[in-house]
Amino acid sequence: MHKEIKKSDEKLKILIVDDDEASTNLLKGVFKSSGFDVKAAFDGLEGFDMATKFLPDVIITGIVMPRMSGFEMIKNLKGIISTAKIPVIIFSHLGRQEDKEEAQKLGVRDFLVRGMITPGDITKKALSYITRGKVYYLRFDTQDESARELGKDFNFPPMFECAQNERMFIKLEPDEKKGFTPTFKASFVCVKN
Repeated sequence: MHKEIKKSDEKLKILIVDDDEASTNLLKGVFKSSGFDVKAAFDGLEGFDMATKFLPDVIITGIVMPRMSGFEMIKNLKGIISTAKIPVIIFSHLGRQEDKEEAQKLGVRDFLVRGMITPGDITKKALSYITRGKVYYLRFDTQDESARELGKDFNFPPMFECAQNERMFIKLEPDEKKGFTPTFKASFVCVKN
């Protein structure tokens, strides 16, 4: 059984917009099995409408679609306050340079070419764009046996000491160089009570 991926009390939301039904259903299944709340639209106009109502955490879209292209949909979503900052990933059959340049101008987070990436890697990328920039602080008990062992093994002098009115935390930041959230940069910080 998969652990559901959540932000606070709700599942993370993904919107997949593409007229390729087989590809859309494949991605939909992969995201659902990973615990996401997933919606699908089969053209840009339907995707635009759904994005404004569903307010997904990430949108994955194709480019060439009936009624409204992926690029037109992105432009329209950027013009609305509630959808302007939703990260967008283009998942295209084509890897044309002019499409990549247009995507970059529109602020698309990633441009992926079908057949060059696995569905599991797409899930990791989508998750990284939802959590990127968030920093986590974990309370660190310097009296814990594991903490003392860590200090000894890494030669941390003095033994994890903070000022009297401060507490020690481990600060975790997503490692931008690795490209997805399960990898973090960690540092010890003292925070005032």
